[in-house]
Amino acid sequence: MMNTYSFDIFDTLISRKFANDKGVFVELREQLRGITQLAFPDYFINEFVNLRIRAQKVAHGRSPYPEITLQEIYTALGSDFPRLTIEHLKLLQEMEESIEIESCYPIPQNVSGVMDLIASGHKVLLISDMYLSEAVIMKMLENADARLCSIPMYLSSTLRIRKSDGTLFSHVCKDQNIQPSSLIHTGDNFTSDCVMAKRAGIKYVFYQDSFLSNIETSYFREEQNHFLQLFAGASKQTRLEGYNLKPSYRLGASFMGPMFYGFVHDSLKQAIAEGIKRLYFLARDGHLLKIIAEEIIARFHYDIEIHYLYTSRQSTYFASIFCLTSSSFQWIFQEMDNVITFNKVAKRLHFEPSVLIEYLNADLRQSLASSGLGNRLTSKLIDRLKNELLENADLKAKIEAEAKNYRETAVAYFEQEGLLQDQRIGFVDIGWRGTLQDAIFKILKSKKADFKLTSYYLAVTYYSAYTSPDNRKVPAYMFPSIRAGNGPILELLLQCDHGTTLYYRKTDAGRIEPVLKAPSVHLEEWGLDDYKRGIQTFSRTLSQSLAAHPAMETTYAAIAPTLIEMLEDATPEVAATLGDLFYSGNIEESNIRMFAPPFDVSRALSYILSSKEHRTSYTQWFDGSYSRSPLLPKILIQLDPRLNFLVVMKKFIRRDKLKEKKLDLKRFVQLHLGSIRK
Repeated sequence: MMNTYSFDIFDTLISRKFANDKGVFVELREQLRGITQLAFPDYFINEFVNLRIRAQKVAHGRSPYPEITLQEIYTALGSDFPRLTIEHLKLLQEMEESIEIESCYPIPQNVSGVMDLIASGHKVLLISDMYLSEAVIMKMLENADARLCSIPMYLSSTLRIRKSDGTLFSHVCKDQNIQPSSLIHTGDNFTSDCVMAKRAGIKYVFYQDSFLSNIETSYFREEQNHFLQLFAGASKQTRLEGYNLKPSYRLGASFMGPMFYGFVHDSLKQAIAEGIKRLYFLARDGHLLKIIAEEIIARFHYDIEIHYLYTSRQSTYFASIFCLTSSSFQWIFQEMDNVITFNKVAKRLHFEPSVLIEYLNADLRQSLASSGLGNRLTSKLIDRLKNELLENADLKAKIEAEAKNYRETAVAYFEQEGLLQDQRIGFVDIGWRGTLQDAIFKILKSKKADFKLTSYYLAVTYYSAYTSPDNRKVPAYMFPSIRAGNGPILELLLQCDHGTTLYYRKTDAGRIEPVLKAPSVHLEEWGLDDYKRGIQTFSRTLSQSLAAHPAMETTYAAIAPTLIEMLEDATPEVAATLGDLFYSGNIEESNIRMFAPPFDVSRALSYILSSKEHRTSYTQWFDGSYSRSPLLPKILIQLDPRLNFLVVMKKFIRRDKLKEKKLDLKRFVQLHLGSIRK
């Protein structure tokens, strides 16, 4: 005997653009604020959501049937408010029905499943507990996917019986002349669609994807907030649309897109308010941010040009050397991945190591050769090399001359891209210290004396000596520099399909083009295209919702910090998807490894026994690796005495106090060791 299949309708086959069903009432409340012909009292509008919820309960209490209708709900509302006329109540009901129809969308996974069942010859039914009329629900189905309209529907508001007490299931089986055991029902309400189905002898499938995810729930803390209803609803809708795509899609739709959307939107509005006409998104962190910006501009019709600028620390820092001084040493000797070698210093100065070493004095040359040009430089060798760079006139002149050549090509590229057309331009980038901005500012200031630059950053952890009214840095969120540990994770979220900019060159046609490093071979397999699609679809969906409410208060500050905090306690899906990316912690992008691999027993033991400096070779994101690890490695990690010591200390001593105590201890040891030696 062939099975018959039935499906719940709401949040199983179709859903609404809001976070939950209360979003319909919140939307109606906001629409009431613009109605003038029937003067609704302000107190009624402000409390409408609560009043609408109460009216539904009152209508159920008064009804002789297990199910009620929308008209009965508004009749109950009118009985509590005699000031509301029949015209008021009719308008309210029509407005709610209109919102329901306009806000619905199909859930592709289940609609596709229904169509496959029908195509294979199975009988499919729709069974729903709902107070809306059959006419309204048919319009919703038609609006979502017209193919659903031809499926037989059993509706509680028509039949006046419900799934929630099992009577609707019994009616369906009797009406269809089928045995309960031959019916398989799918729905999202565990009590009505699962428990009651099982009691009736019906097989069930519990569909849960339409519930808000842990990520969406983290910031959806006030269901009567109109903005949050639309924001979380856009994330949910985008996530549901990509059910058959790689996990990277859901990371983009529900995590990366929501985290950065507000930063991009606020940056656009702020740049426009400050009179900036040209806004540049800096490679490579700006690649995905620009995709978000394009969707926002398309829906809000902002009057601003946006461009993508190929640049990098590697292509720009060297070109910004006008006079080699100790200020350049910060990036020349920047120690990332806990290592700086002579070969890396040579590469940053655009020398072959074999050429650079010949400029050095014999004693230093011998010391470097003995140490190994590819080995980590000691602090003593670094100091000697710094002195040589400043005191060796021939070497200093060679570096400055070569930097000038690179600068001329960089200026030509920047000018070609329009950076010198306006008196002030804007940059958008993730931020941190803003040293790339400083380098570009110095380069362009030498070409145009009145050049001005404002950069909009997710965060600024440091304001350099070059920060000024002409070289402004505007953070969306201010992260103290002592908490910059999330920086690499946030940068990893901003993936790009091209490699870093190495330098600029002039083509035969006379244009200046960036020379790019090959992109990571791991990104295609990881799902970069799906990741971008998730971000773009979320940005488009949310922009469409927000553009329909131009006066809405967009409280993005309630979302991004919450999601950033989640990186310290990431869900397993986020940890697994983000942790599978490959990462390098230096300018040259060498020593590429997986960002946060899970711990197995062997890796957990090695991690515990390794030094602090060496631990990043096991994971760059401890919380992510821990979250995605099996139970036994997690238990072993918890036995790490250093980890437990830090947990205890953090409970009683603030970070700054802990640093002071460590310094006091160091001084105590130095003092007493010095006394013993004497």
